[in-house]
Amino acid sequence: MPPIEHAVISAAGIGSRLGLNRPKCLVEVAGRTLLDYHLERLVDVPIVWLVVGFQEEDVIAHALALRPNIIIVRNPDFARTNTLQSIFRVAQHLQERFLVVDADTVVRPDSFKEFLKAAEQCAQLVGVSSYTTSDGVRVILNQEKTLVQAFTREPHYEWEWTGIAILEPSIVVDKPIYVYQALEPSLPLPAYELDAFDIDTVADLDMARRVMTGGWK
Repeated sequence: MPPIEHAVISAAGIGSRLGLNRPKCLVEVAGRTLLDYHLERLVDVPIVWLVVGFQEEDVIAHALALRPNIIIVRNPDFARTNTLQSIFRVAQHLQERFLVVDADTVVRPDSFKEFLKAAEQCAQLVGVSSYTTSDGVRVILNQEKTLVQAFTREPHYEWEWTGIAILEPSIVVDKPIYVYQALEPSLPLPAYELDAFDIDTVADLDMARRVMTGGWK
């Protein structure tokens, strides 16, 4: 497969469950913002899109200081839409597969590099993790742990959807559903284990600070 040319960072949400009145991508973990880490990991991706909404001026200023050629996409409907609608604002302009990353995701750098390497072998790839959070979407894998067979909200499953994936533009629809629900008609999809999880609550943020200070930087 050809290398990934486009990456989309979804950073429009309010992050109300975290309760910081601050875009989650600007939350600091181990002395740097989540956006700092994302843009560092994406330095070799030629085109990076950043979808903004809540407190967009602060997010835009921070992003442009780190990567002046980043493409800013506004989602003025951020208060009543979700990540899927943000991604669609970019996907509708793309012809080739692309990388999606939730801005509130913490991921170990080496693990992320291996994920991109694995993506060279398949058209689409879903990042899953054994790190589970307080309100994450769980995944049901096949016995070999190579395919996502289903998504679920049942918390007893051991694997979680990370919000990181390689997707074809056609899979992203402009509907009032969640990203994982847009992926469901295409299941099963190849899965890859990442050391990653998203930050939705204070408990998730505490876990992020523990793992980042422990060597995930």
